[in-house]
Amino acid sequence: MQEPSEVPVFFFDFLLESKGMTITSQPVEYVFENYLWGSDRNDVSVSAALSHRGPVLDVVFSIQEKELRRMVWEDGGPVWMDSCVEIFIMGREGEYSNFEISASGAMLACHGTSRSGRVPYSDEVINCVKRRVEILENNNKQSRYRVSVSLDLSILGLADAGSVRFNLYKCGDGLKRPHYLSLFPIDLERPDFHCPSFFQEAVLV
Repeated sequence: MQEPSEVPVFFFDFLLESKGMTITSQPVEYVFENYLWGSDRNDVSVSAALSHRGPVLDVVFSIQEKELRRMVWEDGGPVWMDSCVEIFIMGREGEYSNFEISASGAMLACHGTSRSGRVPYSDEVINCVKRRVEILENNNKQSRYRVSVSLDLSILGLADAGSVRFNLYKCGDGLKRPHYLSLFPIDLERPDFHCPSFFQEAVLV
């Protein structure tokens, strides 16, 4: 994949002005403009480059934030307490899946129809989700890093899907100054990423 800095960059206004979003084989980078629930723009900035290779969705998050937290190292742990990026995506039969990746590389992966009763994915499925973390800078002033995720949509029953409904997030519940960002807007009073009604559709072309 190309480096995010080498691909076209769009702010969220592009998505609002278009009738829909397309994901192609060429990465396009989108800047997160939804700072939710008191999040401060001075603390963090995020973008994500999206592309696909057949049924494989590639997402490269580029993050700059003041505090880097990497305390969770085991898959299935509370990665949302760390510096964390997340992919929430609709799957088969109305279920949606959440893939949450810490800056340590640890991942939480579950599926279900709502926030309650989430079912963890098996190790076999987790091993099909390729992820890589690259720390570019980390000091007492700021951190810069990339999280690359390759998600085979066939594990969600979407191998032949012409489109997907999803949202992307950045959080850090355990930071000194927690933050919550999303690619697509969320209109809720309290922090909650488990809101598929706010997912947006993207056509795979």
